Amino acid sequence: MEGSDTAEKWTEAQSSQVDRGLVTLALLLAMSVTSLEQTVVSTAMPSIIAQLHGLDIYPWVYSAYLLAATVSTPLYGKLADIFGRKRVLLFGLGLFTLGSMLSGLSRSMPELIAMRVIQGLGAGAVGPIVLTMLGDLFSLEERAKVQGWFSAVWGTCSLIGPWLGGVLTDRISWRWVFFVTVPFSLAAAMILILRVKETLKERKHLPMDWAGAVLLSLGSTALLSAVLQGGNVGGKGSMIYLISALVLLALFVRVELRAADPILPIDLFEDINTASAMAGGFLIGALLFGIDTYLPLFVQGVLGRSAEAAGRTITPLFLSWALSVAVAARVVGRLGYRGTAVGGSFFIATGTLSLVLAAAYPHASGPLFMGGLFILGMGMGPVSLCTLLGVQNSVPWGRRGAATAAAIFFRTMGGAIGVGLLGASLSLDLSSRLAGVEGVDVAAALRPETHGKLTPEALLIVQNALGGSLRNIFIEIMALAFVMILCTLGLRGGRATSHEDAGSGTNLPEARERDQDEMGIPVVMEH
Repeated sequence: MEGSDTAEKWTEAQSSQVDRGLVTLALLLAMSVTSLEQTVVSTAMPSIIAQLHGLDIYPWVYSAYLLAATVSTPLYGKLADIFGRKRVLLFGLGLFTLGSMLSGLSRSMPELIAMRVIQGLGAGAVGPIVLTMLGDLFSLEERAKVQGWFSAVWGTCSLIGPWLGGVLTDRISWRWVFFVTVPFSLAAAMILILRVKETLKERKHLPMDWAGAVLLSLGSTALLSAVLQGGNVGGKGSMIYLISALVLLALFVRVELRAADPILPIDLFEDINTASAMAGGFLIGALLFGIDTYLPLFVQGVLGRSAEAAGRTITPLFLSWALSVAVAARVVGRLGYRGTAVGGSFFIATGTLSLVLAAAYPHASGPLFMGGLFILGMGMGPVSLCTLLGVQNSVPWGRRGAATAAAIFFRTMGGAIGVGLLGASLSLDLSSRLAGVEGVDVAAALRPETHGKLTPEALLIVQNALGGSLRNIFIEIMALAFVMILCTLGLRGGRATSHEDAGSGTNLPEARERDQDEMGIPVVMEH
């Protein structure tokens, strides 16, 4: 129907090379703050637990953030297609900044989890809108290179995140791991406000899929609750949550199949390339956040080292990720999505094997962790790049916002579910190992300065139990890595350039602009 809703259309004056560079800088800053926040928290968590307690709900600090970002991602992607990229991205940055400030002021673990939900709701807008704007600004050849830059920046922020979190925690306070991103969020928002101009136009649009958004949010929350409740020994709520999740998600699929403009298009999964890319993205999220969550716990809780040392241990993963994605961006056009991603997935599997060996032999864990994480990162770059480009270039130009949001949805959902499943497994295993041991405060073993609360005998018992449980967690992570190999085999073969804009059937700028204008999609002028 005819409406007064508007879409963003960047004018030719605003699409000059200078402005495009400034807008890209703002997008880099926006991506950087959410990337940094995902990893800067990991090395601070043992200190947070030691002060706020709540080891039993430890996974929720990660999963609540990831879940909030995940369930809101498709909604933001659709809103960006309807109302424009700029407004939605600014809203997300504002909400993220508010959540960051409130997280740093939290006084209890439940309060911190609630504030992380606000932070995650804001972060959910940043990833898909930034990547969609890149898709608008650059051609495929440019996009592979520019998204390589963004992946490198993401990797760099992820690289310094654990180290920075450790430094801030050890030398100032864990609260600063949340405050540190605020200035950069504000800088990105200011550039967007000043340099991105909008013109308004009347257009037709399909009704918003609010029913799908609500069912997806409720179903995802119930599913994650079922996963986390599964770690409570004797808990009876897991089955109720699981049944609720299945019912809600089944209703969601039914609604999406009938929706005029679905928030998460189910037909994306009819193509084996897109389905494989989505599954691969899911596993990337599970692997990344699983390692980022539980490796610092091993370094601090089992090896007895500081938060700063934990940050240094995980650094090789993100360093090699940043390097490998830059290489992958150059070779994916020649080797194709499948060839590049399959090679990367074997690196990932090899790296996770090294983590298992490191956990099994703690006294030799230093070289094993460092080498394994470096190899793992060399695989993460190619796989992450190929799964994203494989989705973006399998759909028409006008559906790229929704498709990109779907890809980010499955990646972050993989992180949320992965951390939750691994946390439930850890809780069950640790409870079993400490059964019959009384008066042991596990949280006191997570920081060297709190070891004095335990007797040497009790400390050794906790460290041995935690070490054994975390070794099993790394075995489960390795199993996920081998499943990743199967997913990458389903990606499209051949040269990636032969599939450019396959969904639209053309890569001519004027054809893309005409297709967008007819659909009421934001248009970015070509250069």
